[in-house]
Amino acid sequence: MVLPGTAATVRLADVLSSCWSALQGEDNPLSLSPVSKAAVLLVDGMGAHNLEDRRGHARWLTEKWRQRSIVGDSGFPSTTASALASLTTGQVPGEHGIVGYTIRDPSSGVLINHLKDWEPHVNPAHWQRSDTIFEKARAAGIPSLSMGERRFAGTGFTQAVWRGATFVGTDSLDEQFTTLRKFFDENDHGVAYLYWPALDRTGHSSGVGSDAWIRRLEDLDQQLRALDSLLGDDEGLIITADHGMVDVRDDRKLMVTENSALLHSVAAWGGEPRVAQLYVDNPAATADVADRWREALGDDALVLTRDQAVEEGLFGVVSPEVIPRIGDVLVLAVTERAFYRSEVASTQSMRMIGQHGSVTPMEREVPVIPLGAWI
Repeated sequence: MVLPGTAATVRLADVLSSCWSALQGEDNPLSLSPVSKAAVLLVDGMGAHNLEDRRGHARWLTEKWRQRSIVGDSGFPSTTASALASLTTGQVPGEHGIVGYTIRDPSSGVLINHLKDWEPHVNPAHWQRSDTIFEKARAAGIPSLSMGERRFAGTGFTQAVWRGATFVGTDSLDEQFTTLRKFFDENDHGVAYLYWPALDRTGHSSGVGSDAWIRRLEDLDQQLRALDSLLGDDEGLIITADHGMVDVRDDRKLMVTENSALLHSVAAWGGEPRVAQLYVDNPAATADVADRWREALGDDALVLTRDQAVEEGLFGVVSPEVIPRIGDVLVLAVTERAFYRSEVASTQSMRMIGQHGSVTPMEREVPVIPLGAWI
């Protein structure tokens, strides 16, 4: 078993690391020319297929993308926590350790939601195991900046994934662009990260096939036109995303109740709706759990044991410390399905239409759009 085929020619993990190489004047996977200042703008939830399907509503973005037509692979799992860690470290999840949206801490047995509270159960400085590009820049005496919503300041995720950068909370893309310009003007060299989540939120609540998502994309396209006049001759910026989305109807959501045979021997359920990571405390029961899920879902899911997932490179090369973080059984949706433990899942989660996290090209493939000195 290998990941389904993809049109991607680079990894998401190559994007910021290539920017860093360009600052050093070194060759890089994206063939970016040398610059003195570099930035990445990540638009959460703007998958390559989603953008292509609505290209008439994003003419500026589409025009810029087609100049080089680069498609990136966010990898697996195609979820924000894992993908952003891959972007900012240049490493795969099996190395940096963020192997899912929610995973179990082997030491405490507690499920860690990476977009919520980490402490006191895990330390952000060690749980995310890889040096970030920002830390490498700091060691080289080059300042770095990360931007996102103000509520992200001081969170475990910010401390782990953006560590080494100065974090600035912002309320709008215009504010991020103004802050970026000021940062570039005040420094001879620098690396910056911008993050915009609104498209993802609309996708989750309304679906990527909705009029609301199209309107959000149109607004984004208009805002991004400001980048045409923002960047100097020796400055480069890349627009990319962390994942794409698929819409899942309510009748395609599997609600697993506590008395279901699918939960027999399952001690904890991590992952997310399109990738259930099931933890089984009795190793002898693992095969039976996997078999029950295969029988229940048939062609709708790829069901793997942890050993199979690691052996087949689903998470890339996996460090020994990270292996026990992965679920004993992984249930990966390959059609428009989602899986919920109904007594535990939040109402908001169960209402979500746009979903992601699994191995399909729709979820994994993202646009990579170089601008400025890199056009």
